[in-house]
Amino acid sequence: MRTLLAVLFFFPISFLVHGQQEEVLPNAAVPWIRIPADIRASGMGDIGVATEADVNAARWNPAKLVWLGHTTELGFSYLPYLRTLINDAFLLGANYAKRINDESSLAVGFTYFTIGEVELRETIDQEALFVQPNTFTLDVAYGLQLNDEVSVGAGLRFISDNQQTPDDLTSDRAGNALAADAGIFYRSRLRITEGNDTRWRAGIALSQIGTPISYVSDGPESPLPSTLRFGVGRDIIYDYDSMLSLTLEANTLVVDVADNSWGFGLGGEYVFRGDLFLRSGYYVDTASNTDRNYLTLGAGVRRGNLLVDMSYLFSTSRVVNPFENTLRVGISFGFGQRFYHY
Repeated sequence: MRTLLAVLFFFPISFLVHGQQEEVLPNAAVPWIRIPADIRASGMGDIGVATEADVNAARWNPAKLVWLGHTTELGFSYLPYLRTLINDAFLLGANYAKRINDESSLAVGFTYFTIGEVELRETIDQEALFVQPNTFTLDVAYGLQLNDEVSVGAGLRFISDNQQTPDDLTSDRAGNALAADAGIFYRSRLRITEGNDTRWRAGIALSQIGTPISYVSDGPESPLPSTLRFGVGRDIIYDYDSMLSLTLEANTLVVDVADNSWGFGLGGEYVFRGDLFLRSGYYVDTASNTDRNYLTLGAGVRRGNLLVDMSYLFSTSRVVNPFENTLRVGISFGFGQRFYHY
Protein backbone atom coordinates (compact mmCIF):
# COMPACT_ATOMS: atom_id res chain seq x y z
CA MET A 1 0.00 0.00 0.00
CA ARG A 2 2.88 2.36 0.74
CA THR A 3 4.24 1.68 -2.76
CA LEU A 4 0.87 2.59 -4.24
CA LEU A 5 0.79 5.84 -2.26
CA ALA A 6 4.28 6.68 -3.47
CA VAL A 7 3.18 6.20 -7.09
CA LEU A 8 0.12 8.40 -6.56
CA PHE A 9 2.13 11.09 -4.76
CA PHE A 10 5.11 11.29 -7.11
CA PHE A 11 3.27 10.79 -10.39
CA PRO A 12 3.00 14.55 -11.08
CA ILE A 13 6.80 14.83 -10.86
CA SER A 14 7.50 12.01 -13.29
CA PHE A 15 4.84 13.52 -15.51
CA LEU A 16 6.80 16.76 -15.60
CA VAL A 17 9.99 14.94 -16.50
CA HIS A 18 8.70 12.66 -19.25
CA GLY A 19 5.31 14.06 -20.25
CA GLN A 20 6.69 17.29 -21.67
CA GLN A 21 7.81 15.44 -24.78
CA GLU A 22 4.14 14.71 -25.58
CA GLU A 23 3.19 18.39 -25.30
CA VAL A 24 0.30 17.77 -22.94
CA LEU A 25 -0.94 20.12 -20.25
CA PRO A 26 0.78 19.86 -16.85
CA ASN A 27 -0.92 19.06 -13.56
CA ALA A 28 -1.23 21.81 -10.99
CA ALA A 29 1.42 21.77 -8.28
CA VAL A 30 0.61 21.14 -4.60
CA PRO A 31 -3.07 20.30 -5.24
CA TRP A 32 -3.54 19.51 -1.53
CA ILE A 33 -3.46 23.22 -0.64
CA ARG A 34 -6.99 23.33 -2.09
CA ILE A 35 -8.16 21.03 0.71
CA PRO A 36 -9.90 23.28 3.26
CA ALA A 37 -8.53 22.92 6.79
CA ASP A 38 -11.89 24.23 7.96
CA ILE A 39 -14.22 21.86 9.80
CA ARG A 40 -17.25 24.16 9.64
CA ALA A 41 -16.92 24.49 5.87
CA SER A 42 -16.31 20.77 5.40
CA GLY A 43 -19.66 20.08 7.07
CA MET A 44 -21.43 22.26 4.50
CA GLY A 45 -20.10 20.77 1.26
CA ASP A 46 -16.74 22.60 1.35
CA ILE A 47 -18.12 26.08 0.79
CA GLY A 48 -16.75 29.28 2.29
CA VAL A 49 -16.39 32.23 -0.07
CA ALA A 50 -19.88 33.60 0.66
CA THR A 51 -20.69 32.14 4.10
CA GLU A 52 -20.67 34.03 7.39
CA ALA A 53 -17.19 34.83 8.70
CA ASP A 54 -15.24 32.81 11.23
CA VAL A 55 -11.60 32.32 12.21
CA ASN A 56 -10.93 30.45 8.93
CA ALA A 57 -12.36 33.21 6.73
CA ALA A 58 -9.02 34.28 5.23
CA ARG A 59 -8.46 30.93 3.49
CA TRP A 60 -11.70 31.35 1.56
CA ASN A 61 -12.22 35.08 1.18
CA PRO A 62 -10.13 37.61 3.16
CA ALA A 63 -12.86 40.21 2.68
CA LYS A 64 -15.01 38.33 5.23
CA LEU A 65 -12.58 39.08 8.07
CA VAL A 66 -14.29 42.33 9.03
CA TRP A 67 -17.40 40.35 10.02
CA LEU A 68 -15.73 38.24 12.72
CA GLY A 69 -17.96 37.15 15.60
CA HIS A 70 -15.43 38.14 18.28
CA THR A 71 -12.74 40.77 18.70
CA THR A 72 -10.14 37.99 18.54
CA GLU A 73 -10.47 34.39 17.37
CA LEU A 74 -8.06 31.45 17.44
CA GLY A 75 -8.75 28.11 15.76
CA PHE A 76 -7.18 24.67 15.20
CA SER A 77 -8.27 21.82 12.96
CA TYR A 78 -7.23 18.21 12.39
CA LEU A 79 -8.16 16.21 9.29
CA PRO A 80 -7.02 12.58 9.03
CA TYR A 81 -6.18 11.67 5.43
CA LEU A 82 -6.73 8.19 3.92
CA ARG A 83 -7.43 6.94 7.43
CA THR A 84 -8.91 3.66 6.11
CA LEU A 85 -5.50 2.82 4.58
CA ILE A 86 -2.82 4.46 6.75
CA ASN A 87 -2.66 6.22 10.10
CA ASP A 88 0.08 8.83 9.70
CA ALA A 89 -1.32 11.03 6.92
CA PHE A 90 -3.12 14.18 8.01
CA LEU A 91 -3.78 17.88 7.47
CA LEU A 92 -3.35 20.37 10.31
CA GLY A 93 -4.54 23.94 10.35
CA ALA A 94 -4.11 26.87 12.75
CA ASN A 95 -5.54 30.35 12.28
CA TYR A 96 -5.59 33.59 14.27
CA ALA A 97 -7.83 36.54 13.39
CA LYS A 98 -8.30 39.91 15.08
CA ARG A 99 -10.51 42.93 14.52
CA ILE A 100 -8.16 45.94 14.47
CA ASN A 101 -11.05 48.39 14.60
CA ASP A 102 -14.64 48.65 13.34
CA GLU A 103 -13.52 48.71 9.69
CA SER A 104 -10.53 46.35 9.45
CA SER A 105 -9.23 42.96 10.55
CA LEU A 106 -6.00 40.99 10.30
CA ALA A 107 -5.39 37.22 10.16
CA VAL A 108 -2.43 34.86 10.12
CA GLY A 109 -2.53 31.14 9.40
CA PHE A 110 -0.49 27.96 9.15
CA THR A 111 -1.30 24.63 7.49
CA TYR A 112 0.71 21.41 7.36
CA PHE A 113 0.04 18.35 5.20
CA THR A 114 1.82 15.00 5.07
CA ILE A 115 1.06 11.53 3.72
CA GLY A 116 3.35 10.03 6.34
CA GLU A 117 6.37 7.83 5.81
CA VAL A 118 6.63 6.39 2.29
CA GLU A 119 8.79 3.45 1.24
CA LEU A 120 10.49 3.84 -2.15
CA ARG A 121 12.24 1.04 -4.06
CA GLU A 122 12.53 0.00 -7.72
CA THR A 123 12.74 -3.78 -7.10
CA ILE A 124 11.73 -6.04 -4.24
CA ASP A 125 15.37 -6.79 -3.48
CA GLN A 126 16.53 -3.18 -3.42
CA GLU A 127 17.15 -1.52 -0.07
CA ALA A 128 14.18 0.71 0.69
CA LEU A 129 14.43 4.49 0.84
CA PHE A 130 12.06 5.98 3.42
CA VAL A 131 10.88 9.55 2.90
CA GLN A 132 8.19 11.70 4.47
CA PRO A 133 6.86 14.22 1.93
CA ASN A 134 5.16 17.25 3.42
CA THR A 135 3.83 20.66 2.55
CA PHE A 136 3.29 23.72 4.73
CA THR A 137 1.94 27.20 4.15
CA LEU A 138 2.20 30.46 6.08
CA ASP A 139 -0.49 33.09 5.48
CA VAL A 140 -1.26 36.68 6.33
CA ALA A 141 -4.45 38.47 5.28
CA TYR A 142 -6.18 41.82 5.76
CA GLY A 143 -9.84 42.77 5.42
CA LEU A 144 -11.29 46.27 5.03
CA GLN A 145 -14.94 47.33 5.25
CA LEU A 146 -15.87 49.89 2.58
CA ASN A 147 -19.42 50.58 3.78
CA ASP A 148 -22.24 48.90 5.70
CA GLU A 149 -22.60 46.18 3.05
CA VAL A 150 -19.32 45.69 1.15
CA SER A 151 -15.84 44.67 2.25
CA VAL A 152 -12.63 43.77 0.42
CA GLY A 153 -9.58 41.80 1.42
CA ALA A 154 -6.20 40.52 0.31
CA GLY A 155 -3.64 38.03 1.53
CA LEU A 156 -0.17 36.63 0.93
CA ARG A 157 0.92 33.00 1.26
CA PHE A 158 4.30 31.28 1.41
CA ILE A 159 4.21 27.67 0.20
CA SER A 160 6.95 25.11 0.83
CA ASP A 161 6.53 21.70 -0.81
CA ASN A 162 9.14 19.21 0.38
CA GLN A 163 8.70 16.19 -1.89
CA GLN A 164 11.93 14.42 -0.83
CA THR A 165 11.97 12.43 -4.05
CA PRO A 166 14.98 10.44 -5.33
CA ASP A 167 17.99 12.54 -6.27
CA ASP A 168 17.83 11.60 -9.93
CA LEU A 169 14.43 13.26 -10.31
CA THR A 170 14.67 16.44 -8.31
CA SER A 171 16.91 18.82 -6.47
CA ASP A 172 17.66 18.38 -2.78
CA ARG A 173 15.62 21.43 -1.75
CA ALA A 174 11.90 21.94 -1.29
CA GLY A 175 9.88 23.69 -3.95
CA ASN A 176 8.87 27.14 -2.70
CA ALA A 177 6.36 29.64 -4.00
CA LEU A 178 4.64 32.90 -3.10
CA ALA A 179 0.94 33.37 -3.75
CA ALA A 180 -1.66 36.08 -3.28
CA ASP A 181 -5.39 36.04 -2.54
CA ALA A 182 -7.99 38.76 -3.10
CA GLY A 183 -11.72 38.90 -2.50
CA ILE A 184 -14.92 40.93 -2.24
CA PHE A 185 -17.79 40.19 0.14
CA TYR A 186 -21.32 41.60 0.09
CA ARG A 187 -23.66 41.38 3.09
CA SER A 188 -26.96 43.18 2.67
CA ARG A 189 -28.79 45.07 5.34
CA LEU A 190 -31.33 43.04 7.25
CA ARG A 191 -34.74 43.06 5.59
CA ILE A 192 -37.24 43.17 8.44
CA THR A 193 -40.75 41.84 7.79
CA GLU A 194 -43.70 40.69 9.88
CA GLY A 195 -42.58 37.12 9.37
CA ASN A 196 -38.96 36.11 8.97
CA ASP A 197 -36.15 38.63 8.62
CA THR A 198 -33.80 37.94 5.71
CA ARG A 199 -30.39 38.95 4.40
CA TRP A 200 -28.43 38.25 1.19
CA ARG A 201 -24.73 37.39 1.05
CA ALA A 202 -22.37 37.14 -1.92
CA GLY A 203 -18.65 36.68 -2.37
CA ILE A 204 -15.99 36.25 -5.01
CA ALA A 205 -12.31 35.48 -4.48
CA LEU A 206 -9.15 34.57 -6.38
CA SER A 207 -6.65 32.47 -4.48
CA GLN A 208 -3.20 30.91 -5.04
CA ILE A 209 -2.20 33.49 -7.67
CA GLY A 210 1.56 33.24 -7.61
CA THR A 211 4.90 31.91 -8.71
CA PRO A 212 5.19 28.39 -10.19
CA ILE A 213 7.07 25.53 -8.54
CA SER A 214 9.82 23.45 -10.11
CA TYR A 215 10.41 19.91 -8.89
CA VAL A 216 13.32 19.28 -11.24
CA SER A 217 16.68 21.04 -11.17
CA ASP A 218 16.80 23.43 -14.15
CA GLY A 219 13.63 21.77 -15.41
CA PRO A 220 10.06 22.79 -16.26
CA GLU A 221 7.86 24.57 -13.75
CA SER A 222 4.39 23.59 -12.63
CA PRO A 223 1.73 26.24 -11.92
CA LEU A 224 0.00 26.68 -8.60
CA PRO A 225 -3.69 25.68 -8.42
CA SER A 226 -4.93 29.26 -8.83
CA THR A 227 -8.64 29.14 -8.07
CA LEU A 228 -11.67 31.33 -8.72
CA ARG A 229 -14.52 30.96 -6.24
CA PHE A 230 -17.84 32.75 -6.13
CA GLY A 231 -21.15 32.22 -4.44
CA VAL A 232 -24.39 33.61 -3.09
CA GLY A 233 -26.30 32.92 0.11
CA ARG A 234 -29.35 33.88 2.07
CA ASP A 235 -29.96 34.11 5.82
CA ILE A 236 -33.45 33.48 7.19
CA ILE A 237 -33.71 34.77 10.74
CA TYR A 238 -36.77 33.37 12.49
CA ASP A 239 -36.19 35.13 15.80
CA TYR A 240 -33.32 35.99 18.14
CA ASP A 241 -32.85 32.29 18.90
CA SER A 242 -32.73 30.64 15.48
CA MET A 243 -31.42 31.27 11.98
CA LEU A 244 -31.04 29.21 8.80
CA SER A 245 -28.31 30.02 6.25
CA LEU A 246 -28.26 28.55 2.73
CA THR A 247 -25.32 29.07 0.35
CA LEU A 248 -24.50 27.99 -3.21
CA GLU A 249 -20.93 28.28 -4.50
CA ALA A 250 -18.86 27.39 -7.56
CA ASN A 251 -15.13 27.12 -8.18
CA THR A 252 -12.65 26.33 -10.93
CA LEU A 253 -8.93 26.56 -11.62
CA VAL A 254 -7.92 29.60 -13.66
CA VAL A 255 -4.63 28.14 -14.91
CA ASP A 256 -4.17 26.02 -18.01
CA VAL A 257 -3.74 22.56 -16.49
CA ALA A 258 -4.83 19.03 -17.28
CA ASP A 259 -6.90 18.39 -14.18
CA ASN A 260 -9.30 21.33 -14.47
CA SER A 261 -13.04 21.13 -13.90
CA TRP A 262 -15.91 22.99 -12.26
CA GLY A 263 -17.00 22.26 -8.71
CA PHE A 264 -20.30 23.22 -7.09
CA GLY A 265 -21.22 23.16 -3.41
CA LEU A 266 -24.60 23.68 -1.78
CA GLY A 267 -24.66 23.94 2.00
CA GLY A 268 -26.85 24.92 4.89
CA GLU A 269 -26.35 25.82 8.55
CA TYR A 270 -28.97 26.06 11.26
CA VAL A 271 -27.96 28.16 14.28
CA PHE A 272 -29.77 28.00 17.62
CA ARG A 273 -29.05 30.77 20.13
CA GLY A 274 -25.59 31.19 18.61
CA ASP A 275 -24.38 28.13 20.52
CA LEU A 276 -25.66 25.08 18.60
CA PHE A 277 -24.91 24.55 14.90
CA LEU A 278 -26.30 21.86 12.58
CA ARG A 279 -24.86 21.66 9.07
CA SER A 280 -25.15 19.71 5.85
CA GLY A 281 -24.03 20.08 2.25
CA TYR A 282 -23.40 18.42 -1.07
CA TYR A 283 -20.45 18.89 -3.41
CA VAL A 284 -20.30 17.82 -7.06
CA ASP A 285 -17.44 18.02 -9.56
CA THR A 286 -17.82 18.00 -13.34
CA ALA A 287 -14.69 15.90 -13.93
CA SER A 288 -15.42 12.47 -15.41
CA ASN A 289 -13.23 10.55 -12.94
CA THR A 290 -13.20 12.27 -9.57
CA ASP A 291 -13.50 11.62 -5.85
CA ARG A 292 -15.11 15.03 -5.33
CA ASN A 293 -18.78 14.03 -5.30
CA TYR A 294 -19.99 13.72 -1.73
CA LEU A 295 -22.54 14.49 0.95
CA THR A 296 -21.38 16.07 4.22
CA LEU A 297 -22.83 16.45 7.69
CA GLY A 298 -21.52 18.68 10.45
CA ALA A 299 -22.25 20.05 13.89
CA GLY A 300 -20.86 22.58 16.32
CA VAL A 301 -21.33 23.34 20.00
CA ARG A 302 -20.27 26.53 21.75
CA ARG A 303 -19.59 26.65 25.47
CA GLY A 304 -18.50 30.06 26.65
CA ASN A 305 -15.48 31.06 24.55
CA LEU A 306 -14.92 27.54 23.21
CA LEU A 307 -16.46 26.22 19.97
CA VAL A 308 -16.05 22.56 18.95
CA ASP A 309 -16.85 21.61 15.33
CA MET A 310 -17.12 18.18 13.72
CA SER A 311 -17.85 16.96 10.20
CA TYR A 312 -18.29 13.67 8.36
CA LEU A 313 -18.22 12.86 4.65
CA PHE A 314 -20.24 10.29 2.68
CA SER A 315 -18.73 9.74 -0.77
CA THR A 316 -21.03 9.31 -3.78
CA SER A 317 -18.13 8.84 -6.24
CA ARG A 318 -16.82 5.61 -7.73
CA VAL A 319 -13.36 6.82 -6.74
CA VAL A 320 -12.35 6.57 -3.08
CA ASN A 321 -12.41 9.91 -1.28
CA PRO A 322 -9.49 10.31 1.17
CA PHE A 323 -11.82 11.73 3.83
CA GLU A 324 -14.65 9.20 3.75
CA ASN A 325 -15.35 7.23 6.92
CA THR A 326 -13.37 9.84 8.84
CA LEU A 327 -14.42 12.24 11.59
CA ARG A 328 -12.84 15.67 11.21
CA VAL A 329 -12.55 17.85 14.30
CA GLY A 330 -11.79 21.51 14.98
CA ILE A 331 -11.77 23.81 17.98
CA SER A 332 -11.78 27.58 18.14
CA PHE A 333 -11.77 30.23 20.83
CA GLY A 334 -13.39 33.65 20.82
CA PHE A 335 -12.04 36.44 22.99
CA GLY A 336 -13.18 39.97 23.71
CA GLN A 337 -16.47 41.46 22.60
CA ARG A 338 -18.95 39.21 20.82
CA PHE A 339 -20.68 40.55 17.68
CA TYR A 340 -24.01 39.18 16.45
CA HIS A 341 -24.28 41.28 13.24
CA TYR A 342 -28.08 41.31 13.14
